[in-house]
Amino acid sequence: MTPPQPPVFDLGPALALVLAALNIVNILYTWWRTRDQNVETRFKAGSERMDRLDQRLASVEQTLRAQPTKEDMHMLHLTLKEMQGEMKTMAAVIEGNNKIMERLETVVQRHESHLLEGGK
Repeated sequence: MTPPQPPVFDLGPALALVLAALNIVNILYTWWRTRDQNVETRFKAGSERMDRLDQRLASVEQTLRAQPTKEDMHMLHLTLKEMQGEMKTMAAVIEGNNKIMERLETVVQRHESHLLEGGK
């Protein structure tokens, strides 16, 4: 018969347990050291940043309210088209007046020539 074998001790699970415990201790230590560090400073900085963002948002909203709407742009377009038609009409009237003035200048020039020459 063979002598009984002593139980084999596996070191892997024990080492994993020790490493896990050290990791938990490290996490707790880190949390304990940093739990109250700069909380008020960070809160104040965040609050100030939110205030600045709120001011910027209010400014953008005010600017957008002052912008012309689609209806305003449509009315402007219609008004410009109306003015364009009136300008064309005025140009035609002025052109007609210029032609009349040319004819009048011709007539006045003839009268002037006749009077200067003494009816010869």
